Amino acid sequence: MKKSILMWVATIAMVMVSCKENPYMPSPGATDQVPDSMPVTVDPDPTPDPEGVTIPEGTINVYEARKICQGLNHQQVTTEKYYVKGWVCSFNEKHADGITNYGNGTFNIAATNDGKSDKHSFEAYQVYGKNGQKLTSINEIAIGDFVIIYGPLTRYNNTYETAGRGAAYVYYCSNPEFGKGTEVDPAKITPDPEGADVPEGTLTVYEAREICAGLASGATTTEEYYVKGWVHKLDSKHASGVSQYGNGTFYISATNDGTTDKTDFEAYQVYGKNKARLTSADQVELGDFVVLKGKLTNYNGTYETVGRGAAYIYYSTNPKW
Repeated sequence: MKKSILMWVATIAMVMVSCKENPYMPSPGATDQVPDSMPVTVDPDPTPDPEGVTIPEGTINVYEARKICQGLNHQQVTTEKYYVKGWVCSFNEKHADGITNYGNGTFNIAATNDGKSDKHSFEAYQVYGKNGQKLTSINEIAIGDFVIIYGPLTRYNNTYETAGRGAAYVYYCSNPEFGKGTEVDPAKITPDPEGADVPEGTLTVYEAREICAGLASGATTTEEYYVKGWVHKLDSKHASGVSQYGNGTFYISATNDGTTDKTDFEAYQVYGKNKARLTSADQVELGDFVVLKGKLTNYNGTYETVGRGAAYIYYSTNPKW
């Protein structure tokens, strides 16, 4: 009887062991389902900051940025903006196309400048350049550059990165070519045409851009402004916008000789005289001097008037206007 009882106990123990669940073992490629599978800190220590660089108070390194992102859900974006410092270690395959077509770049930064922490990098995703302006050349950022990125952070699956579409920008870059394409001489302003109706307090393109640069992406001024400049480019949808909706879209610069076209301002979906709809696309032509009136906005790094006819052309030298 005693032997039977012992055999019965052993059988029960075997059943209990066989019913116990196996430990979870992710299959290859399943790391997106295992948030903790990507460490946020590794050896060695971060490479020291270059001498002479002013680092904003509260700037975090790549490891710290990754730790913040690790605590986010998929596609969740931080409400706070951060300065993140690091060394450019690789470029996204779409980096060059992004700069050419949209003025934003995508690259990875690491905590060290010797390749030892490249696998634990942070992605600067679709970031703009100096002062939140669009990048103009792929030469502005190179492998080995020390950079400081500023903007909100997000987690896309297990990629830790900045929020895209120009929500973040390169605050500082050690590359000597950085920001050269957006540098301007405020003295470069073509004088107003004689007899032009320019209200007191009218802004130049530079001044309008400065106001927009101080806005968060998508934010709009509460005040309306007069902005003056010379039409140097018509948007590809300018003609269709006029024919279908009575509003035009074009770009103005501070000079009429092409020397400041890269630092322009967009007249976006503007109406015509006295807020009336435009009736013909040739009411706006290259070389026209115009004064716009309306609220200003920062649309993902594009500085422009608020659209849908909220702004209008107060004055123009175009005889058909």
